[in-house]
Amino acid sequence: MRRNRLILLFLFILSLVLITYRGGSLSYGFFFLIVSVPLVSLIYLLYVRITFKIFQELATKSVVAGEPTSFRFILRNENIFTYSGVRVLFHSDFSSINGLSDLIEYELQRGDGISRETTLTCRYRGSYSVGIKAVRVTDYLRLFSLTYWKSPLFVNVKPRIVRLRSLASFDVTHVSPRRSNSLSSERDFTVRDYIPGDSIRDIHWKATAALCKPMVRKHTGPEEPSVVIIMDSFRRNEEPAVFLPLENKILETTLSLSLYFVNGSVTTKALTWQGALSERVLDGSESFEKFYSEMSAFVFRPADDPALFLACAGSSPTLLGASYVYLVLSEWTPQAMALCDRLGRSGTPCMVCLITDDTSNIPNDAPPALTDLIVIPTEGELEEYL
Repeated sequence: MRRNRLILLFLFILSLVLITYRGGSLSYGFFFLIVSVPLVSLIYLLYVRITFKIFQELATKSVVAGEPTSFRFILRNENIFTYSGVRVLFHSDFSSINGLSDLIEYELQRGDGISRETTLTCRYRGSYSVGIKAVRVTDYLRLFSLTYWKSPLFVNVKPRIVRLRSLASFDVTHVSPRRSNSLSSERDFTVRDYIPGDSIRDIHWKATAALCKPMVRKHTGPEEPSVVIIMDSFRRNEEPAVFLPLENKILETTLSLSLYFVNGSVTTKALTWQGALSERVLDGSESFEKFYSEMSAFVFRPADDPALFLACAGSSPTLLGASYVYLVLSEWTPQAMALCDRLGRSGTPCMVCLITDDTSNIPNDAPPALTDLIVIPTEGELEEYL
């Protein structure tokens, strides 16, 4: 394109020289021909811009990160002129389209069309544009190009769940399956007031009916083993290229660990923060499906204080009966170390899953007692690290 422009500029200067030193109708005719060429090219580009037809669609609106989704786009020329030099540009920062490239240049004859059916894969959980970003048209003489932006195709991408077969770094002796209800007896528990988050199966229906308020069993025997997952809930950077991969891996790790323990019949409690400490109890497939829906729409907020979250989580009664604690974090902070130290002194083993691509964020000091640390890159496969 640059070469053609230089040639046109040279011919324009030559026409001026001919007019100046020779004159005549031939020189002026050559001058007006050279001047009209870029004008005709621009008119062609505007005409294509107005008449060009392009269509795109996704097969489903329920998109999961990392899973291919059927994608189709159609180019049509319904006019009298041949379209030449048409390129379709795609959103490629957070998604990819199989078999299609920005480098392909199409030429469409009158009444001709191109239809492509392929798959689109979204890399990260979140809301962003995918598919066709813009169309770039170049004129016949390749002097100019015109790019116009296509209406964005927004998707709400759900996090992926990795079904872990085992946890190589986890000592299964710390957590055993939940007790069967058949092993419970009336002398094993007293009753207390119901607290939001208590399991429905622990409700003592006779006491509830007698006192006219929800009452739950308070076990006096050995505590029922459970796993607590504390998930980092904060957005530390406003650039989508930074926070989308990080938040995606945090959610993926939390959900995959939760599903692993739920499938193993281990009560799992997830602690997050959205202005206040939030606890979710997972004791079956139904509660996990609800948790997954909530995490799909979870909003990481930059305004809250991570230190306050860890302080509140550390003082939560939920940790008192925990058999094992997972911390899914994006930064290793003094508050995180203090929480791990407190858990270690109470005899509760802890695993820190540090989601980061920054090696300077990895602590040099040994973690506190009973604490293990795993560094997981944002693009790393969980099966390789957990």
